[in-house]
Amino acid sequence: MPHLTEYVLWRGDLDFGEREFKTEDNLVLSELVYIDYKPIFEGHESMTLRDAITALDKLGLIKNTRAGSGKDDIEFARYCARSKRFGNVVLSDFQDIFDTSDKQFAAVTYTLDDGTTVIAFRGTDSTIIGWKEDFMISYTNVPSQDLALDYAIRHVNEAKGDTIILGHSKGAHLALYAAAHLDQKQQSKLKHVYINDGPGFCDEVLDKSLINNILPKVTKITPEYSIIGRIFEPPAGESIIVRSSAHALIQHSMQTWMLDSSGLISCADHAPESHLITDLIDRFVEGMDLGARENFIEALFGSMADSGASTIKEFALKGPEVFEELLINMAGSDALNLKNKAKNIKSKDDDSRGIFVRIWGLINRKESVRIALTLVLSILCFAFPDFAMESIVFVVLLATCIYEVVLTIRHLKESEWDFKVERPRVMLCIVLWVLTSAVVVKDGALFVISSMILGVILLALAYQNIINFKIHNTKFFERFRYSFEGIVCFLLGGYILMVPDIENRWYMLSCGTLLLIDSIFEVLKLLRDRAYNR
Repeated sequence: MPHLTEYVLWRGDLDFGEREFKTEDNLVLSELVYIDYKPIFEGHESMTLRDAITALDKLGLIKNTRAGSGKDDIEFARYCARSKRFGNVVLSDFQDIFDTSDKQFAAVTYTLDDGTTVIAFRGTDSTIIGWKEDFMISYTNVPSQDLALDYAIRHVNEAKGDTIILGHSKGAHLALYAAAHLDQKQQSKLKHVYINDGPGFCDEVLDKSLINNILPKVTKITPEYSIIGRIFEPPAGESIIVRSSAHALIQHSMQTWMLDSSGLISCADHAPESHLITDLIDRFVEGMDLGARENFIEALFGSMADSGASTIKEFALKGPEVFEELLINMAGSDALNLKNKAKNIKSKDDDSRGIFVRIWGLINRKESVRIALTLVLSILCFAFPDFAMESIVFVVLLATCIYEVVLTIRHLKESEWDFKVERPRVMLCIVLWVLTSAVVVKDGALFVISSMILGVILLALAYQNIINFKIHNTKFFERFRYSFEGIVCFLLGGYILMVPDIENRWYMLSCGTLLLIDSIFEVLKLLRDRAYNR
């Protein structure tokens, strides 16, 4: 299905005098502001996009700063630079400001060949400071808002013709903030504002009536699985929900948004998961006052910064220890006093589900790893049907306890055996061992726990298969696979939870068969995809 690159190839031969500015052009220019132009700009120089990308290529320094970007995003910039439509766009006043005082801001001004001025704000990059500033909008104004307003005022005043303001993610938030705070004369020069999956404003820190003055000029675009763009969901005169070829949060990337020759491919509503997650976020935030939100965010991102990482990727690559350290630090503060501040959220259930989702996502990054793991589990189910389920759960529990003991001892040694400082970690270790011992010693407890875990996992897989079926509803192979696996997982998971006294052998043989079928489907999919890519 075509995406932004195909749009550039289709319409790139027409300049803005021949084809007026379209919604899709907003996406292209919002994406291009993620390119790091620092090596070739001194702040107030100007050059065409074609010259800028050529210069960066010659220096070997072309880079996309968006979190999760890759080689395709660099190639996209080259396609734009080679096109007539975007290659002749003039870039000026590129700014990229970053410091450790909760400030990350970048913007560039485009001048189109029809005389239109386009002000583009960059969204969140991969830095921890950038992400922290995103979360800070839940309780305060952020430094980048003032920078965005100053930048917009200067360029709107200098503009000879119409002005468009746009951005993606936090850049969309800044675009709306700046446009709403322009004076009446400046807003009269404003032709349009595009906010692409960007968060809005909490009631406590912004008078939303300011947006009403420009509301007819605002277009909001969000993907089906929108999370970021529905936080304090901003109002708009026009709202578009666009289909995406990606899953879950990856849909936040504009490069996954689908279009055809007539424009963006829209749908009627957001995905059910989007409604669920945004509802949970809304209830969580509503249950916390401004001070509690600040404590939560300072504890979260302060712990991440203490790890020595400067980007989200660097933090993630440090392994599970830093995640545990983060949880310990937050548990030791009042940042997670959810009993009083978020009574409507079942925090333990949500946190556990989040952990399993992350683990599942890591496994699925490599098809080969997924296939191998599925086959190994299938073989274990067939080889040891009488005790495989309980053995696997026991090994996982034991490994978790041993890991926690080793880590606790190490931290106690580093703190010179200061049990007061390490009390949360020691308590966590003791609780884990007590619960594990109780489950193992009590007759039938391990079987019951294992059955419940297995049943819940199967129902979760059934739900995921339903989602996959909806996403791939035009492909016969995927429709057959996900409908078959979804029905089997639902029936098997429901039966296990409803009738928990079935013998172990039946559990394992049924699950082994399901795992084997799933691995066969995955192998067929892998072979098909490789054949298409040749």
